[in-house]
Amino acid sequence: MLLDFALKDFIRKRNQTFPYVLIISMVIALVEFMIYFNSSLGFNLIDQNYNDYFFSGSINLVYSKFNSIIIVLMICLAFVIVIVITTTLAISRKRDIAIMKALGTLPRKLYGFYLIEAYVIFIIGFVVGLIFGLISYGIFAFIASFLGFILIFQIDFIFTPILFFSCFIGIFLISGFFIRKIGSQNIIKTFSRDIPCDYDASKRLTLILRVISGLGLNFKISIINTMRRKGEFKRYMIVFSFIFLVIFTLGLGTVVLNTSSHEWIRKSQGENLIVIGHSDVIYNYSLMYKMFSDPKISVNKEDIEFTDSKYLFSYNDIKKLESMNEIEEIDKRLIKFCDVKEKDGILYNGMYKIIGQQRTGNFPIIGINPDNIIQDFEIEGGLYTKKSYYDYITIGDGLAYNFFDYPFNQSLEILSLNKRFKISGVVIDSFFSGYAGYVGLDMLQDELNLGNQVINLVLIKLKNNAYNNIKEELQFMIKKNLGDDFTHLNLNPIFNLNLQYLSNLTLYPFFLIVTMTLIAILSIYNYQKAGLIEKARDFLIMRAIGSKSKSLKKNSFLRILFRNGSLINSKFRNRNDSKFNNFI
Repeated sequence: MLLDFALKDFIRKRNQTFPYVLIISMVIALVEFMIYFNSSLGFNLIDQNYNDYFFSGSINLVYSKFNSIIIVLMICLAFVIVIVITTTLAISRKRDIAIMKALGTLPRKLYGFYLIEAYVIFIIGFVVGLIFGLISYGIFAFIASFLGFILIFQIDFIFTPILFFSCFIGIFLISGFFIRKIGSQNIIKTFSRDIPCDYDASKRLTLILRVISGLGLNFKISIINTMRRKGEFKRYMIVFSFIFLVIFTLGLGTVVLNTSSHEWIRKSQGENLIVIGHSDVIYNYSLMYKMFSDPKISVNKEDIEFTDSKYLFSYNDIKKLESMNEIEEIDKRLIKFCDVKEKDGILYNGMYKIIGQQRTGNFPIIGINPDNIIQDFEIEGGLYTKKSYYDYITIGDGLAYNFFDYPFNQSLEILSLNKRFKISGVVIDSFFSGYAGYVGLDMLQDELNLGNQVINLVLIKLKNNAYNNIKEELQFMIKKNLGDDFTHLNLNPIFNLNLQYLSNLTLYPFFLIVTMTLIAILSIYNYQKAGLIEKARDFLIMRAIGSKSKSLKKNSFLRILFRNGSLINSKFRNRNDSKFNNFI
């Protein structure tokens, strides 16, 4: 009987209930879209068609945390909107409740009737929103694939149930409280709906409102109408404060993330860099930078043995680089894929605890001179010095966050060298998606029994716009001194691709801002549409006592400013009732 009454009342007053369902559906759809987009950021851990390292370092961690904050805010927003809608539904039924009480309906029955109807609106809106959220995510994933993003679908068992049950319980506790409160009120008070029965229209306004009222009659009427419906005004304030809070957080967070992540990659990779070496070495070396933005690229020890004798050369053969005026810095390097193992450490947090999982892997280890390194890494901890590089290693963020539990409390054993290193620092690195380690060049040369000038890579940093002037001279010198198999490569195109990837990654928050703005506008429209009949009476009375159509339109516009507005005038023209066709 309760469900039958609720469904019949839902259909009977569909001009009010359908807009409420639409508002809830739009918000739920947006929340579901965000939930599934956020879960897809870590798809590389699931989809084995792509490399295991793609976008799993600190930048991914920051973006994931940011999206989690947005999801929590969106869930709070959806909760608030659902509660405001169902509470407004209860308040709009005050007159019906008064009549049913006067006819002898038991308060418990009244409570059951309208609580069930509130649940009907919520459940229908939630299901419709869930469906449209999944459809919109599918469309977005299809479009994103053309921008280089591969998004997958994974059923969410955390946020969606939290959203559903929080709203379900909130309706029972908050909206149910208002229904019980209305049911226990005096019948005369119940007839007053949103306007308090003891409202005093002669009450003196505050100073600010008096100043605004002095701007004209329409301003004064609009303010009075807003004050007499304080309950509705408060609900508006709550809903749209949350909407604009989420929009502001999205906008500010996106700008900060975009700026910060670009700067981190700029420090990690650098601009105007040229790499010199064997053609096979620099080709694979460049791909290892490109792995940051392209999940389909993967380089491993099976592809190239960097320390093969044909790839090695002496820096003395190209020492002429130091005399070229266009070159600002020179960075000698020796790269090698090495088998490594995570070593246990001890963590003290009130008590001592052994940490570590004895993970093993094969990652690129790069020998560098810390005094001549070109990159200005964003670093936690510090880069080892010449005095400490026999004992310390600096690792990339991908390695730190995925290969260790607590990197600064653990150590790394390079099995290929039979040496164990403490972690001196963690850098945000785009090379090999942050899964590289940096050790002392002299130490690595000694361990591999190579001369102190033997390397397989040289990075040089050029002055701005100097590449075209030096390109031919540089290539001639390399061919002459190292052989025809050696060459150079400009890393700027790959650097720009990585920056473009980050720029593309920040497109979706702006998409969400636009979407939320549209939802806010549609919510205003549908919320006002649901209360159209009650507001129409106010306009009919004003029209009956002589208000002109132009004055009513101004009043309606000013209500938009003071109470987020209404679209009543346009709706009146579509009604068949002659009272509505003629009063404006």
